Amino acid sequence: MTPPPAPTPRCIPYAQATPHQLSLALAYAMGALPEHFPTLSFAAWANTLLQLKPDLWLDGDAVSIDYQDLKHLTQRLAASEELPELDPPIYPDRAVYVFKRFFTYQDEALEALPDMAVNPLAYSSRVFTLVTNLALGNAVVDELFHATHRGPQGRPGSVDPALARATVHEQVRALRQARGEFGYQ
Repeated sequence: MTPPPAPTPRCIPYAQATPHQLSLALAYAMGALPEHFPTLSFAAWANTLLQLKPDLWLDGDAVSIDYQDLKHLTQRLAASEELPELDPPIYPDRAVYVFKRFFTYQDEALEALPDMAVNPLAYSSRVFTLVTNLALGNAVVDELFHATHRGPQGRPGSVDPALARATVHEQVRALRQARGEFGYQ
């Protein structure tokens, strides 16, 4: 005699789950992510799961949550007020490299603006846009660069980066006027 086939997992909405199934879902989530949130209280886990209300997967007596819902749960738990704020935040080495690289490109673009001012029409619109966009910088990269790099900024012998960054909007506006761009005449 062959054993009966294993039951197929079935999905039920969170609202239709029994209290026992909800507790098993909470245990499943806590078991799937213990290393990510070791300091979160049981209440934080339970409240976040209650707010998310994911579908539950039943497989016999086992209850689980699908990958997408587990990912959303992770994102919500990461925003918990119970988690300590990292000061300074931890950034992988490659991200720190990217912040530094973009910051260096901005310095180079800032140094190129006076050269462009000599003859603003000598540059194609793509080159002009590339240089001015780099010179204007990016607030997120700026914030992350300063969070990961202490000490003097900029290259030795270059224009003071703080002064150049403070006047970059005026420099770019003057270049656009000199090129006769629409809205800057």
